[in-house]
Amino acid sequence: MPKYIRLTSLTRKGQEQIHESTERTNQMREMAEENGGTIEDVFLTFGEFDFVTIAEFPDDKSYAEFALKASKGGEYGAKTLKAIEEEDYVSIIEKL
Repeated sequence: MPKYIRLTSLTRKGQEQIHESTERTNQMREMAEENGGTIEDVFLTFGEFDFVTIAEFPDDKSYAEFALKASKGGEYGAKTLKAIEEEDYVSIIEKL
């Protein structure tokens, strides 16, 4: 399944409600499952982004539905990177 890397920055609302972040992460895991995906890892990070999430979804549509639902509360802004697994990118490079 395709992997997605979600880079999350808390909004002012998210910062004020940081004590609820564990609950939001659990809700995010449930939403992912409802859309056929899984959240593999969630990391608290230092720097430009507050959290990094690694997820798998069957396709872009499933991920987009999840991402839009997850961001409705306004606690954060997010950017998404679609990742290519090492085995796949090696195969691509070998064809060059």
